[in-house]
Amino acid sequence: MTITVSFRMPQVLVRAVRDDAAERRVSVSACVAWLLDIALQDELDLSALPDTRERLDGKVDCRLPAEILSRLRPVCKQFRVSPSVYIRTLMYAGFTRRLRLEQVKGRYKLVANHDQN
Repeated sequence: MTITVSFRMPQVLVRAVRDDAAERRVSVSACVAWLLDIALQDELDLSALPDTRERLDGKVDCRLPAEILSRLRPVCKQFRVSPSVYIRTLMYAGFTRRLRLEQVKGRYKLVANHDQN
């Protein structure tokens, strides 16, 4: 079962998310779900990462698996942010290169890019 989640972000970030999904040859929903799954598996703490301060003039609608959202809700409650803010912060951290994907022992992890923090 999937649930539609909408989140606002700067238009430049919307384009970056769509371009990344196209480059990976997956839907935007699949791309966001994949990155969220990695962040949740690694219990990634996004509280130290900034949310965008740019105008939220774009919007992304994603169909995310209910299982991922059920894992996301307690994390959001812990950090006192909504799921949409958590997702936007995750996407923004990747866009600004504060986080990067790294393959470790056959699986991907999101790691801090200390050159950019």
